[in-house]
Amino acid sequence: MEVVRNSLPAPPQLVLESVDEIESGVVVRVRSRTIPRCPTCFGSRVSYHSRYRRHLRDLPWQGRPVEIQLQTRRFRCRNVQCRRKIFAEQLTAVAAPRARETVRLCEIIGRVGYALGGLPGSRILAWLGMPSSDDTVLRRVKARMSGHGDTKVRVLGVDDWAWRKRQSYGTMLMDLEQQRVIDLLPVRSAGSFADWLGKHPEVLLPNVAENRPHMGGNDH
Repeated sequence: MEVVRNSLPAPPQLVLESVDEIESGVVVRVRSRTIPRCPTCFGSRVSYHSRYRRHLRDLPWQGRPVEIQLQTRRFRCRNVQCRRKIFAEQLTAVAAPRARETVRLCEIIGRVGYALGGLPGSRILAWLGMPSSDDTVLRRVKARMSGHGDTKVRVLGVDDWAWRKRQSYGTMLMDLEQQRVIDLLPVRSAGSFADWLGKHPEVLLPNVAENRPHMGGNDH
């Protein structure tokens, strides 16, 4: 059990309750070990209200899918001047609010999608014990772009993006200095790239990567 406990996402924040092996994979039941503060007034005067379980997909174990069942508590804020009466605890180091995967699984899915594309990435992830649809893979790639909108791009990379290999291609735009995707275009054409540049004057055009691949005029 100690090995499982140490392999949990954010181990200091979680208490391991049980581990069960079922036909579809492994189920790990955990709960938080701390009492949160109110997210509105940041007060510590809270009381227990209720609880529910979040079902989160996590990294596989020996190639088998793992589901973390996180017992999540609701609390009442006892600050009479606070407009927030009831809130649920959030363990952002484990999973984002309303997410169905752990943070670390989302990161893996996004990296695989960045390297392989939607459908090929989905197939590889299923083989590795992390089944995800191609739409989910694409959403995780796009999520990795968030939080960087104010950063000016000095070296822009342009490459093909396979929605479906040998069937449908788009355009991937990358910040080569930050090594991150900044946008995905649904088609592969010089016209769509020119339209994107026209809507993003913040991109420094003289520094566009000179070795970007040739982009034909026909969409695929």
